[in-house]
Amino acid sequence: MEESSTGLCFYCSEYAKITSDYPINSAVHDILEFTPRCSLHWIFKCEHCKKEIHFNGMSWCHSCKEFTCINCADEIMIRENFLIYDYYYSIPCKKCGKENSALDYAEYEGTHPYQIGDLEPVGDVVVWLPIYKEEAVSYTFPHPACGSERVENMGIRFEITVLDSLDEETPKSVWDGNAPDWAGKWPEGGDFNHKYIIIPEVLRLLDVKKGEKILDVACGEGTVTRHLAKKGAKLTSIDFSNMIDYGMERENKEKLGIKYVKGDALKLKEFFEKDSFDKIVCNMAVMDISDHNKLFQQIAYLLKEEGIFVFSITHPCFAVPTCTSIRVPSDSQRNEDRIRIVKNYFENRPTLVKWPPLPKDMLYFPRTIGEYINGLFKEGLYVVEVSEPQATEDLVRKFPRNTYKDMDRVSYFLIIKTRKISRE
Repeated sequence: MEESSTGLCFYCSEYAKITSDYPINSAVHDILEFTPRCSLHWIFKCEHCKKEIHFNGMSWCHSCKEFTCINCADEIMIRENFLIYDYYYSIPCKKCGKENSALDYAEYEGTHPYQIGDLEPVGDVVVWLPIYKEEAVSYTFPHPACGSERVENMGIRFEITVLDSLDEETPKSVWDGNAPDWAGKWPEGGDFNHKYIIIPEVLRLLDVKKGEKILDVACGEGTVTRHLAKKGAKLTSIDFSNMIDYGMERENKEKLGIKYVKGDALKLKEFFEKDSFDKIVCNMAVMDISDHNKLFQQIAYLLKEEGIFVFSITHPCFAVPTCTSIRVPSDSQRNEDRIRIVKNYFENRPTLVKWPPLPKDMLYFPRTIGEYINGLFKEGLYVVEVSEPQATEDLVRKFPRNTYKDMDRVSYFLIIKTRKISRE
Protein backbone atom coordinates (compact mmCIF):
# COMPACT_ATOMS: atom_id res chain seq x y z
CA MET A 1 0.00 0.00 0.00
CA GLU A 2 1.19 3.50 -0.70
CA GLU A 3 0.44 4.73 2.81
CA SER A 4 2.44 1.94 4.41
CA SER A 5 5.47 2.52 2.23
CA THR A 6 5.69 6.14 3.35
CA GLY A 7 5.61 5.28 7.08
CA LEU A 8 3.05 8.04 7.67
CA CYS A 9 -0.23 7.86 9.53
CA PHE A 10 -3.11 7.31 7.13
CA TYR A 11 -5.51 9.60 9.00
CA CYS A 12 -2.98 12.39 9.41
CA SER A 13 -2.16 12.20 5.70
CA GLU A 14 -5.84 12.40 4.68
CA TYR A 15 -6.70 15.17 7.14
CA ALA A 16 -3.75 17.21 5.87
CA LYS A 17 -5.29 17.19 2.39
CA ILE A 18 -8.34 18.91 3.84
CA THR A 19 -6.96 21.56 6.17
CA SER A 20 -3.79 23.56 5.62
CA ASP A 21 -2.05 23.26 8.99
CA TYR A 22 -2.63 19.64 9.92
CA PRO A 23 0.61 17.95 11.12
CA ILE A 24 1.44 14.56 9.63
CA ASN A 25 2.72 12.09 12.21
CA SER A 26 4.67 8.92 11.58
CA ALA A 27 2.81 5.64 11.79
CA VAL A 28 3.73 3.44 14.75
CA HIS A 29 0.80 0.97 14.61
CA ASP A 30 -0.39 -1.29 11.75
CA ILE A 31 2.58 -0.10 9.74
CA LEU A 32 2.15 -2.81 7.09
CA GLU A 33 -1.64 -2.64 7.02
CA PHE A 34 -4.11 -0.75 4.83
CA THR A 35 -4.35 2.12 7.34
CA PRO A 36 -1.06 2.64 9.24
CA ARG A 37 -1.71 4.85 12.25
CA CYS A 38 -0.03 7.11 14.78
CA SER A 39 -0.87 6.86 18.51
CA LEU A 40 -3.31 9.79 18.25
CA HIS A 41 -5.38 7.82 15.77
CA TRP A 42 -5.00 4.45 17.41
CA ILE A 43 -7.16 2.70 20.02
CA PHE A 44 -8.25 3.86 23.48
CA LYS A 45 -9.37 1.82 26.48
CA CYS A 46 -12.94 2.18 27.72
CA GLU A 47 -13.18 2.72 31.49
CA HIS A 48 -16.26 0.51 31.75
CA CYS A 49 -15.91 -2.57 29.52
CA LYS A 50 -12.10 -2.35 29.56
CA LYS A 51 -12.00 -2.99 25.80
CA GLU A 52 -9.68 -1.12 23.47
CA ILE A 53 -11.72 0.58 20.75
CA HIS A 54 -10.90 2.55 17.57
CA PHE A 55 -10.69 6.27 18.27
CA ASN A 56 -13.79 7.03 16.18
CA GLY A 57 -15.89 4.90 18.57
CA MET A 58 -14.66 6.43 21.83
CA SER A 59 -15.53 9.66 23.68
CA TRP A 60 -13.75 11.49 26.49
CA CYS A 61 -15.52 13.14 29.39
CA HIS A 62 -13.60 16.18 30.62
CA SER A 63 -15.63 16.28 33.84
CA CYS A 64 -15.15 12.63 34.82
CA LYS A 65 -11.77 12.24 33.16
CA GLU A 66 -12.61 8.90 31.58
CA PHE A 67 -13.33 7.22 28.25
CA THR A 68 -16.69 5.68 27.29
CA CYS A 69 -16.90 3.50 24.19
CA ILE A 70 -19.71 3.23 21.68
CA ASN A 71 -20.60 -0.24 23.01
CA CYS A 72 -21.25 0.96 26.56
CA ALA A 73 -23.67 3.81 25.78
CA ASP A 74 -26.42 4.73 23.36
CA GLU A 75 -24.72 6.82 20.71
CA ILE A 76 -26.38 9.53 18.62
CA MET A 77 -25.35 10.09 15.00
CA ILE A 78 -24.95 13.76 14.18
CA ARG A 79 -24.82 14.84 10.53
CA GLU A 80 -22.07 17.36 9.92
CA ASN A 81 -19.36 17.63 7.29
CA PHE A 82 -15.89 17.74 8.81
CA LEU A 83 -12.48 16.61 7.60
CA ILE A 84 -13.16 13.49 5.49
CA TYR A 85 -16.52 12.66 7.09
CA ASP A 86 -20.17 13.70 6.87
CA TYR A 87 -21.25 12.58 10.35
CA TYR A 88 -19.92 11.74 13.80
CA TYR A 89 -21.09 9.96 16.94
CA SER A 90 -22.02 11.65 20.17
CA ILE A 91 -21.38 9.14 22.97
CA PRO A 92 -22.67 9.95 26.47
CA CYS A 93 -20.40 9.45 29.45
CA LYS A 94 -21.35 6.21 31.16
CA LYS A 95 -20.72 7.80 34.56
CA CYS A 96 -22.39 11.24 34.40
CA GLY A 97 -24.48 11.01 31.22
CA LYS A 98 -22.98 14.08 29.54
CA GLU A 99 -22.92 13.92 25.74
CA ASN A 100 -19.40 13.97 24.32
CA SER A 101 -18.17 13.82 20.73
CA ALA A 102 -16.29 10.77 19.53
CA LEU A 103 -12.57 11.45 19.33
CA ASP A 104 -12.48 12.08 15.57
CA TYR A 105 -14.88 15.02 15.91
CA ALA A 106 -13.44 16.01 19.30
CA GLU A 107 -10.09 16.55 17.58
CA TYR A 108 -11.81 18.68 14.95
CA GLU A 109 -13.56 20.88 17.55
CA GLY A 110 -10.49 21.06 19.83
CA THR A 111 -11.81 19.00 22.78
CA HIS A 112 -9.64 15.91 22.37
CA PRO A 113 -7.98 15.01 25.74
CA TYR A 114 -4.57 15.47 24.11
CA GLN A 115 -5.53 18.97 22.96
CA ILE A 116 -6.99 20.23 26.25
CA GLY A 117 -4.25 18.75 28.45
CA ASP A 118 -6.29 16.06 30.20
CA LEU A 119 -3.92 13.38 28.89
CA GLU A 120 -0.33 13.38 27.69
CA PRO A 121 0.14 12.20 24.10
CA VAL A 122 1.73 8.78 23.76
CA GLY A 123 5.04 8.82 21.94
CA ASP A 124 6.39 11.50 19.65
CA VAL A 125 3.07 12.93 18.37
CA VAL A 126 2.39 16.45 17.17
CA VAL A 127 -1.16 17.39 18.18
CA TRP A 128 -3.22 19.55 15.86
CA LEU A 129 -4.81 22.75 17.16
CA PRO A 130 -7.76 23.49 14.85
CA ILE A 131 -7.23 27.19 14.24
CA TYR A 132 -7.59 27.40 10.46
CA LYS A 133 -10.63 25.20 9.92
CA GLU A 134 -12.16 27.82 7.64
CA GLU A 135 -9.43 27.00 5.11
CA ALA A 136 -10.61 23.41 4.83
CA VAL A 137 -11.05 21.99 1.34
CA SER A 138 -14.60 20.76 0.73
CA TYR A 139 -15.35 17.32 -0.71
CA THR A 140 -18.40 15.47 -1.87
CA PHE A 141 -19.25 12.32 0.04
CA PRO A 142 -18.43 9.52 0.29
CA HIS A 143 -14.91 10.88 0.54
CA PRO A 144 -12.21 9.04 -1.45
CA ALA A 145 -10.55 8.08 1.85
CA CYS A 146 -13.60 6.17 3.13
CA GLY A 147 -13.08 2.43 3.36
CA SER A 148 -15.18 1.21 0.42
CA GLU A 149 -13.99 4.07 -1.78
CA ARG A 150 -10.35 3.29 -1.00
CA VAL A 151 -10.89 -0.37 -1.85
CA GLU A 152 -12.61 0.52 -5.13
CA ASN A 153 -9.82 2.91 -6.05
CA MET A 154 -7.29 0.09 -5.77
CA GLY A 155 -8.45 -1.33 -9.09
CA ILE A 156 -10.37 -0.53 -12.24
CA ARG A 157 -14.06 -0.19 -11.44
CA PHE A 158 -17.29 0.69 -13.16
CA GLU A 159 -17.97 4.37 -13.61
CA ILE A 160 -21.39 4.91 -12.06
CA THR A 161 -23.33 8.19 -12.00
CA VAL A 162 -26.56 8.55 -10.02
CA LEU A 163 -29.01 11.01 -11.62
CA ASP A 164 -31.62 13.26 -10.04
CA SER A 165 -33.43 13.72 -13.35
CA LEU A 166 -33.49 12.48 -16.95
CA ASP A 167 -32.80 15.84 -18.54
CA GLU A 168 -29.87 14.66 -20.65
CA GLU A 169 -30.54 10.97 -21.30
CA THR A 170 -33.61 8.73 -21.64
CA PRO A 171 -33.85 4.97 -22.22
CA LYS A 172 -34.64 5.62 -25.89
CA SER A 173 -31.73 8.00 -26.46
CA VAL A 174 -29.32 5.54 -24.83
CA TRP A 175 -30.45 2.54 -26.87
CA ASP A 176 -30.68 4.51 -30.10
CA GLY A 177 -27.09 5.60 -29.58
CA ASN A 178 -25.82 2.13 -28.68
CA ALA A 179 -27.82 0.18 -31.25
CA PRO A 180 -25.16 -0.11 -34.00
CA ASP A 181 -22.44 -1.26 -31.62
CA TRP A 182 -24.68 -3.57 -29.57
CA ALA A 183 -26.45 -5.28 -32.47
CA GLY A 184 -23.26 -5.87 -34.42
CA LYS A 185 -21.04 -6.97 -31.55
CA TRP A 186 -22.18 -10.56 -30.82
CA PRO A 187 -22.81 -13.55 -33.08
CA GLU A 188 -26.22 -15.23 -33.17
CA GLY A 189 -27.25 -16.26 -29.67
CA GLY A 190 -25.99 -13.13 -28.00
CA ASP A 191 -23.04 -12.58 -25.68
CA PHE A 192 -21.72 -15.26 -23.30
CA ASN A 193 -24.26 -14.43 -20.58
CA HIS A 194 -27.22 -14.58 -22.95
CA LYS A 195 -26.05 -17.68 -24.79
CA TYR A 196 -25.14 -19.84 -21.81
CA ILE A 197 -26.81 -18.37 -18.73
CA ILE A 198 -29.90 -16.27 -19.49
CA ILE A 199 -31.60 -17.57 -22.63
CA PRO A 200 -31.53 -21.28 -21.64
CA GLU A 201 -33.35 -20.41 -18.40
CA VAL A 202 -35.82 -18.06 -20.10
CA LEU A 203 -36.69 -20.79 -22.61
CA ARG A 204 -37.06 -23.39 -19.87
CA LEU A 205 -39.41 -21.19 -17.85
CA LEU A 206 -41.47 -20.17 -20.88
CA ASP A 207 -41.87 -23.81 -21.97
CA VAL A 208 -42.93 -22.75 -25.47
CA LYS A 209 -45.58 -24.78 -27.29
CA LYS A 210 -46.09 -24.74 -31.05
CA GLY A 211 -48.69 -22.23 -32.14
CA GLU A 212 -48.72 -20.17 -28.92
CA LYS A 213 -49.10 -16.43 -29.34
CA ILE A 214 -46.14 -14.80 -27.60
CA LEU A 215 -45.22 -11.13 -27.19
CA ASP A 216 -41.57 -10.16 -26.71
CA VAL A 217 -41.55 -6.79 -24.91
CA ALA A 218 -38.51 -4.51 -25.33
CA CYS A 219 -37.16 -7.09 -27.76
CA GLY A 220 -34.09 -5.14 -28.84
CA GLU A 221 -32.60 -6.62 -32.00
CA GLY A 222 -34.69 -9.79 -31.55
CA THR A 223 -32.33 -12.45 -30.19
CA VAL A 224 -34.93 -14.04 -27.89
CA THR A 225 -37.67 -13.45 -30.46
CA ARG A 226 -35.88 -15.59 -33.04
CA HIS A 227 -35.26 -18.40 -30.53
CA LEU A 228 -38.99 -18.55 -29.77
CA ALA A 229 -40.07 -18.33 -33.41
CA LYS A 230 -37.85 -21.26 -34.29
CA LYS A 231 -39.73 -23.31 -31.69
CA GLY A 232 -42.96 -22.82 -33.60
CA ALA A 233 -44.54 -20.00 -31.59
CA LYS A 234 -46.33 -17.06 -33.25
CA LEU A 235 -44.16 -14.10 -32.31
CA THR A 236 -44.91 -10.42 -32.03
CA SER A 237 -42.11 -8.19 -30.79
CA ILE A 238 -42.08 -4.55 -29.75
CA ASP A 239 -39.32 -2.06 -29.00
CA PHE A 240 -39.15 1.72 -29.22
CA SER A 241 -35.46 2.08 -30.03
CA ASN A 242 -33.52 1.71 -33.24
CA MET A 243 -32.44 -1.72 -32.02
CA ILE A 244 -35.62 -3.17 -33.52
CA ASP A 245 -34.54 -2.05 -37.00
CA TYR A 246 -31.86 -4.77 -36.92
CA GLY A 247 -34.50 -7.35 -36.03
CA MET A 248 -36.70 -6.22 -38.89
CA GLU A 249 -33.76 -6.46 -41.26
CA ARG A 250 -33.05 -10.03 -40.11
CA GLU A 251 -36.70 -10.97 -40.52
CA ASN A 252 -36.75 -9.72 -44.10
CA LYS A 253 -34.00 -12.24 -44.84
CA GLU A 254 -34.94 -15.19 -42.62
CA LYS A 255 -38.76 -15.09 -42.92
CA LEU A 256 -39.52 -16.62 -39.51
CA GLY A 257 -42.99 -15.11 -39.40
CA ILE A 258 -42.15 -12.55 -36.72
CA LYS A 259 -44.22 -9.38 -36.53
CA TYR A 260 -42.14 -6.43 -35.35
CA VAL A 261 -43.78 -3.29 -33.91
CA LYS A 262 -41.90 -0.11 -33.15
CA GLY A 263 -43.48 1.19 -29.97
CA ASP A 264 -43.11 1.97 -26.27
CA ALA A 265 -43.32 -0.85 -23.72
CA LEU A 266 -45.22 1.51 -21.43
CA LYS A 267 -47.93 2.02 -24.07
CA LEU A 268 -48.72 -1.57 -25.02
CA LYS A 269 -52.48 -0.99 -24.82
CA GLU A 270 -52.19 1.35 -27.79
CA PHE A 271 -50.92 -1.50 -29.99
CA PHE A 272 -52.60 -4.69 -28.76
CA GLU A 273 -55.98 -5.87 -27.52
CA LYS A 274 -56.85 -7.19 -24.08
CA ASP A 275 -56.21 -10.91 -23.40
CA SER A 276 -54.47 -11.35 -26.75
CA PHE A 277 -51.34 -13.35 -25.79
CA ASP A 278 -50.74 -16.77 -24.27
CA LYS A 279 -47.33 -15.77 -22.99
CA ILE A 280 -45.23 -12.61 -22.71
CA VAL A 281 -41.49 -12.36 -22.25
CA CYS A 282 -39.28 -9.40 -21.41
CA ASN A 283 -35.61 -10.31 -21.53
CA MET A 284 -33.05 -8.14 -19.74
CA ALA A 285 -35.05 -4.95 -20.09
CA VAL A 286 -37.31 -4.28 -17.08
CA MET A 287 -34.40 -2.67 -15.20
CA ASP A 288 -34.01 -0.32 -18.20
CA ILE A 289 -37.69 0.76 -18.12
CA SER A 290 -38.60 3.80 -16.04
CA ASP A 291 -41.90 2.56 -14.56
CA HIS A 292 -42.03 -1.17 -13.80
CA ASN A 293 -45.48 -0.93 -12.19
CA LYS A 294 -46.98 0.59 -15.32
CA LEU A 295 -45.25 -2.07 -17.41
CA PHE A 296 -46.69 -4.89 -15.27
CA GLN A 297 -50.16 -3.34 -15.55
CA GLN A 298 -49.86 -3.37 -19.34
CA ILE A 299 -48.57 -6.97 -19.31
CA ALA A 300 -51.51 -8.16 -17.21
CA TYR A 301 -53.95 -6.42 -19.56
CA LEU A 302 -52.59 -8.23 -22.62
CA LEU A 303 -52.20 -11.69 -21.09
CA LYS A 304 -54.95 -14.28 -21.32
CA GLU A 305 -56.23 -15.75 -18.06
CA GLU A 306 -53.66 -18.26 -16.75
CA GLY A 307 -51.18 -16.73 -19.19
CA ILE A 308 -47.45 -16.78 -18.42
CA PHE A 309 -45.14 -13.79 -18.06
CA VAL A 310 -41.38 -14.40 -17.79
CA PHE A 311 -38.80 -11.66 -17.39
CA SER A 312 -35.08 -11.56 -16.74
CA ILE A 313 -33.11 -8.71 -15.16
CA THR A 314 -29.68 -8.04 -13.75
CA HIS A 315 -29.75 -9.29 -10.18
CA PRO A 316 -30.82 -6.46 -7.84
CA CYS A 317 -28.40 -7.67 -5.15
CA PHE A 318 -25.27 -8.73 -7.00
CA ALA A 319 -25.06 -6.82 -10.28
CA VAL A 320 -24.23 -3.27 -11.30
CA PRO A 321 -25.23 -0.66 -10.20
CA THR A 322 -26.12 -2.05 -6.75
CA CYS A 323 -22.95 -4.10 -6.58
CA THR A 324 -19.69 -3.26 -8.27
CA SER A 325 -16.43 -5.16 -8.51
CA ILE A 326 -12.74 -4.53 -8.94
CA ARG A 327 -9.69 -6.68 -9.53
CA VAL A 328 -6.66 -6.34 -7.27
CA PRO A 329 -4.24 -6.05 -8.92
CA SER A 330 -6.28 -4.47 -11.68
CA ASP A 331 -4.62 -6.45 -14.49
CA SER A 332 -5.01 -9.86 -12.82
CA GLN A 333 -6.77 -12.48 -14.91
CA ARG A 334 -7.59 -14.70 -11.92
CA ASN A 335 -11.19 -14.50 -10.68
CA GLU A 336 -10.20 -14.95 -7.04
CA ASP A 337 -8.62 -11.50 -7.32
CA ARG A 338 -12.05 -10.02 -7.98
CA ILE A 339 -13.63 -8.15 -5.07
CA ARG A 340 -17.37 -7.37 -4.99
CA ILE A 341 -18.65 -4.33 -3.15
CA VAL A 342 -22.32 -3.67 -2.39
CA LYS A 343 -22.86 0.07 -2.76
CA ASN A 344 -26.50 0.87 -1.93
CA TYR A 345 -29.21 -1.74 -2.42
CA PHE A 346 -31.95 0.82 -1.72
CA GLU A 347 -30.75 3.47 -4.19
CA ASN A 348 -33.62 3.86 -6.67
CA ARG A 349 -32.62 6.92 -8.66
CA PRO A 350 -31.80 6.54 -12.37
CA THR A 351 -28.18 5.51 -12.79
CA LEU A 352 -25.73 5.74 -15.68
CA VAL A 353 -23.07 3.04 -16.00
CA LYS A 354 -20.19 3.24 -18.46
CA TRP A 355 -19.87 0.03 -20.51
CA PRO A 356 -16.89 0.27 -22.89
CA PRO A 357 -16.85 0.07 -25.86
CA LEU A 358 -20.49 1.24 -26.12
CA PRO A 359 -20.58 4.95 -27.03
CA LYS A 360 -23.34 5.83 -24.55
CA ASP A 361 -23.50 5.01 -20.86
CA MET A 362 -26.17 2.45 -20.02
CA LEU A 363 -29.18 3.80 -18.11
CA TYR A 364 -30.62 1.71 -15.28
CA PHE A 365 -33.55 2.11 -12.91
CA PRO A 366 -32.44 0.19 -9.81
CA ARG A 367 -35.10 -1.48 -7.65
CA THR A 368 -35.20 -3.94 -4.79
CA ILE A 369 -36.49 -7.48 -5.26
CA GLY A 370 -39.46 -6.54 -3.09
CA GLU A 371 -40.44 -3.73 -5.44
CA TYR A 372 -40.56 -6.15 -8.35
CA ILE A 373 -42.50 -8.85 -6.49
CA ASN A 374 -45.00 -6.42 -4.96
CA GLY A 375 -45.59 -4.80 -8.35
CA LEU A 376 -46.37 -8.19 -9.88
CA PHE A 377 -48.81 -9.20 -7.12
CA LYS A 378 -50.64 -5.89 -7.45
CA GLU A 379 -51.50 -6.74 -11.08
CA GLY A 380 -52.49 -10.35 -10.44
CA LEU A 381 -49.23 -11.77 -11.77
CA TYR A 382 -48.40 -14.49 -9.26
CA VAL A 383 -44.88 -15.85 -8.99
CA VAL A 384 -44.58 -19.46 -10.12
CA GLU A 385 -40.81 -19.84 -10.06
CA VAL A 386 -37.74 -17.73 -9.37
CA SER A 387 -34.42 -18.61 -11.00
CA GLU A 388 -30.98 -17.28 -10.08
CA PRO A 389 -28.83 -19.03 -12.69
CA GLN A 390 -25.55 -20.55 -11.57
CA ALA A 391 -22.79 -21.65 -13.90
CA THR A 392 -22.83 -25.44 -14.19
CA GLU A 393 -19.76 -27.61 -13.74
CA ASP A 394 -19.79 -28.19 -17.48
CA LEU A 395 -19.69 -24.45 -18.15
CA VAL A 396 -16.87 -24.02 -15.64
CA ARG A 397 -14.83 -26.68 -17.47
CA LYS A 398 -15.47 -25.12 -20.89
CA PHE A 399 -15.22 -21.44 -19.92
CA PRO A 400 -13.21 -21.15 -16.69
CA ARG A 401 -12.26 -17.51 -17.18
CA ASN A 402 -15.93 -16.53 -17.42
CA THR A 403 -17.23 -18.68 -14.61
CA TYR A 404 -14.75 -20.24 -12.15
CA LYS A 405 -14.84 -18.61 -8.71
CA ASP A 406 -17.28 -16.15 -10.23
CA MET A 407 -20.58 -17.17 -11.85
CA ASP A 408 -20.44 -20.51 -10.05
CA ARG A 409 -20.60 -18.57 -6.77
CA VAL A 410 -22.69 -15.50 -7.56
CA SER A 411 -25.79 -15.06 -9.72
CA TYR A 412 -25.72 -11.88 -11.75
CA PHE A 413 -29.24 -12.42 -13.10
CA LEU A 414 -32.73 -12.91 -11.71
CA ILE A 415 -35.40 -14.59 -13.83
CA ILE A 416 -39.02 -14.68 -12.64
CA LYS A 417 -41.93 -16.71 -14.02
CA THR A 418 -45.46 -15.52 -13.20
CA ARG A 419 -49.00 -16.61 -14.00
CA LYS A 420 -51.96 -14.26 -14.47
CA ILE A 421 -54.78 -15.11 -12.08
CA SER A 422 -57.71 -12.70 -11.96
CA ARG A 423 -58.99 -11.88 -8.48
CA GLU A 424 -62.53 -11.00 -9.56
